[in-house]
Amino acid sequence: MSEPLVRVVLLTFAASIVIGTVLVVARYSRVLFFSFRSRHLAVSLASLLAILFTVAVSGAVVLVWFGYAVAHSKKSFGDDLRLVLLTGLPFHGAMYGLWRAARLLLLRTS
Repeated sequence: MSEPLVRVVLLTFAASIVIGTVLVVARYSRVLFFSFRSRHLAVSLASLLAILFTVAVSGAVVLVWFGYAVAHSKKSFGDDLRLVLLTGLPFHGAMYGLWRAARLLLLRTS
């Protein structure tokens, strides 16, 4: 693959990490709001912990990607692919699981 195409793919993948974080935090904020209104304190605590976990995991991924970006070594396509496979795909799996769990918590508040 050519160098500009690899950069575009990596930047798009990095943007998807930020967008995924915002979407999951927004969904859990909605769950938190409805659980406070219906006085389900256990669901409120679970949704607050999920928000904190989401922010912590995305912060860790951003920290790893920043460390990779400022490293003074020659990077190849294989290194970029390894970075995406080791950090990005598990992150998206965790965000999908949290997204599905938010639906279950939202059903408990109604």
